[in-house]
Amino acid sequence: MGVRLNRSRGGFARRRVVCWGLSSLAACASSASQAQSSVTLYGIIDTGVEYVTNVGPKNASVVRMPSLTGSIPSRWGFRGKEDLGGGLSTVFVLESGFAPAQGTLNQGGRLFGRQAYVGLSGRWGTLSVGRQYSQIFWALPGDTMGPNIYAAGDLDPYLAQPRVDNAIAYSFTSSGLTVGVTYSLGRDAVDDPVAGGCAGQSPTDWRACKAMSAMVKYEAATWGVATAIDRNYGGGGPGSPLPSSSQTDTRAVFDGYVKFGASTIGAGFLHRINHGEQTPTLFDATSNYWWIGGTYWPTPEIALDAQFGHISVNGGSSAGASLIAARASYWLSKRSSVYVTAGRVFNQRNGAFTIDGGVIPPASTPLPGANQTGAMVGIRHQF
Repeated sequence: MGVRLNRSRGGFARRRVVCWGLSSLAACASSASQAQSSVTLYGIIDTGVEYVTNVGPKNASVVRMPSLTGSIPSRWGFRGKEDLGGGLSTVFVLESGFAPAQGTLNQGGRLFGRQAYVGLSGRWGTLSVGRQYSQIFWALPGDTMGPNIYAAGDLDPYLAQPRVDNAIAYSFTSSGLTVGVTYSLGRDAVDDPVAGGCAGQSPTDWRACKAMSAMVKYEAATWGVATAIDRNYGGGGPGSPLPSSSQTDTRAVFDGYVKFGASTIGAGFLHRINHGEQTPTLFDATSNYWWIGGTYWPTPEIALDAQFGHISVNGGSSAGASLIAARASYWLSKRSSVYVTAGRVFNQRNGAFTIDGGVIPPASTPLPGANQTGAMVGIRHQF
């Protein structure tokens, strides 16, 4: 069901209600009597078949359907807004991530694991509370391939899913300039540690599993730049990457893009300092990660993307890697497209980065030092 309602400041001057299915008629009738609001049902279904080499200790090659992402992760959700008058509105988002191949929920099996928040929005900005993105997520306009299954972002999987529970966020946008801050009272009790997981809110340790981030971004017609800082506090206990609340994992990023006609070039640099346990590739104390990529539209129906990234780990651990990825998409309509994408990761001696992220099963982790290639053919539909 999709419902859109409008009310003038003086009362119900005009309404527009759209229903899909006989079972939604009662809900539509009920909604029409409420205050002025708009609720939008939206979603993306994106999946395909991928081929990956050098998986696991036997260096196996596999053919499968991925569970997390294709050219973009599959999701569905509700987005709503109610005009309270005087330039003030209530807003909310409930967004669920799922794996089309199995019909199962992602984000640890949560119904609305991608986003679940409510807030107030006005001329002064937006204040919201709930499960939300860290500000570093909004500070990546220079990442031209984004969450594509093969992309430079695979060298830091956290960047594709930096969400925090129990979060308070504020953002303000004016004339192309956006500033935002987010503070989490206990960032996560479900996600994998690589995705920022921790033990949630603690009644005894005020610092345990807290998270904070801040972002500044400016976007004009043909270019944009952004910078952000993101810090996670430990407290997950023995066996976690940050066992103690005195330990932190901090990322600082600067990136941007420029457009030339039908082309866009984007690049960025990220510095990470992790004071937790040092295990290969993902939790090393200090690393530097940079990327460059581009998108070109030779025709309105065809998009070509390519990207290169490199991560180096300080201290001579040889746990870094380089990655190259490409994608060609053909848009059948404004909502539907087909694509083919491929990539290869070049691991250093102690590096074990995966070409497709490898965070959510079935994992693709290669042996340390093994290179890995992936290719996928997929289809995407937006609604």
